[in-house]
Amino acid sequence: MPRLFIPLLALALLALPSCQSLRFYQQAAQGQWEILRKSRPHAQVLADPNTPPQVRQKIAAVERIRRFASEHLSLPGHSSYGTYADLGRKHVVWVLYAAPEFSLTAKSWHYPAIGEMDYRGYFHEQDTTTLATELRGQGYDVFVGGVDAYSTLGWFHDPILNTFISYPDIALAETIFHELTHRKIFRRGDTVFNESLANTVAEQGVKRWLRHEKRWEDLKKYEGLLVRRRQFYQEIHRTREQLQRLYTSQTPPASMRREKAATLARLRDQFRELRRRWGGRGLEAWLKEDLHNGHIVSLHLYADQMPTFEKLLADCHGDFDTFFIHVAQVKISPPAMPRTRDPAP
Repeated sequence: MPRLFIPLLALALLALPSCQSLRFYQQAAQGQWEILRKSRPHAQVLADPNTPPQVRQKIAAVERIRRFASEHLSLPGHSSYGTYADLGRKHVVWVLYAAPEFSLTAKSWHYPAIGEMDYRGYFHEQDTTTLATELRGQGYDVFVGGVDAYSTLGWFHDPILNTFISYPDIALAETIFHELTHRKIFRRGDTVFNESLANTVAEQGVKRWLRHEKRWEDLKKYEGLLVRRRQFYQEIHRTREQLQRLYTSQTPPASMRREKAATLARLRDQFRELRRRWGGRGLEAWLKEDLHNGHIVSLHLYADQMPTFEKLLADCHGDFDTFFIHVAQVKISPPAMPRTRDPAP
């Protein structure tokens, strides 16, 4: 699953007049407090005889990764991941993405201090399920998934969580570089900018980290993974363009619904073809899903502007200090979205 930021606000925000808003910020504050309460410094975790050997090994790996982030990627590696928290569950939060039946404009929510965000996250799965049911009743396509890591953008020193500490070390490094990028730079109300930037830094950072570690075979495998990842996103982009054309057409709702289903069925067929070309398994979750607009917008948010940032890093001759100076000044116009229909009954 893509990673995300869950906004944490001061307790004063709990006085917002809406009961729904009150419940949301209460669960956000309680969820973050649980993480802080359960976080322990690495030294304390390592000194505990009950700490599993795998956790000890991963903490050592995280220490190397965060040091590399500070010394080679211009990221604040010293500011996070110096503690560990076991939440006793598979995911830290559950996140929801929604779009109308005939639109690829993601539903957004306003958060004080950080602006509009194109997703909603809860610390309890049932809360997310309840909202998903409500939005589906209003005609939205809704995608819900568990998320293993998020950033508090410097409000707190984020800990390693049991939800992602078991990742292979390359995925662990990618996760940490991604979340540290959010801590370094975050643009208010611009989900695509923030997530595309973090993904770019994470991928480029992992490649540099593997070269630094002289893990040439792992680097080759990772570069192959990135090729496959681009092929996956190319299929998503192609389908997104087809759906945009459909949704701006004058096609009657019933016919549009049929053509939408056929377009998404072709996307699933393309996923099967990708898996055949790649060999092995892969993409099982996407082949099982009943694909809809919620899936498309969730993926678009995390990759749409990556080519822009990759080019900017190349223009900066790969220097991350210079890159981040220029990133803060980059103005990316949001893609022109088509006129959309209200969800048909």
